[in-house]
Amino acid sequence: MEKYSLLVIAFTIVFASCKSKAENDAVQTANEIQATVKQNTPGTVPTTSEGFMMKAKINGKDWEATAMMPPERPSRIIGYDNNDYISFPYDRRDMVVGEKTKLGENHAGVDVFMMDNIWGAKKGEMEITKVDEKSAEGKFSFTATGLDSDKTLEVTDGFFRILFK
Repeated sequence: MEKYSLLVIAFTIVFASCKSKAENDAVQTANEIQATVKQNTPGTVPTTSEGFMMKAKINGKDWEATAMMPPERPSRIIGYDNNDYISFPYDRRDMVVGEKTKLGENHAGVDVFMMDNIWGAKKGEMEITKVDEKSAEGKFSFTATGLDSDKTLEVTDGFFRILFK
């Protein structure tokens, strides 16, 4: 019985140390993935209160981009928060105050990556609210459905600011 108890204790110690190593490995892998994503989105710029900015409410919860891609490169307005992003179509010629763009099916495409899923807008609207020689601002809202889910995202109170070169 004593040998059996020692065997159980030894096994428990080995198992516990493996678990913490597995957890450490998982954390390290997650950090490496985030670093890789940041390295593979070169050209992004940090958001600031007076510069590039994107924010919205997603299912009632505040979301704010921490970086954005200058729109001239990808012809998209893209806001990033870690691995999540919201992406709208961009054409400098459409940056006119009052210009409204329908979003969703049979209209301009909106790509969203959040909660480990790809989402596409089904209906919504983007409106340009301010334009000058240096920047443009707009507001947006849309409903999106997930590629791998029948759930929906309600994106409301959206705001963006982009700077022109």
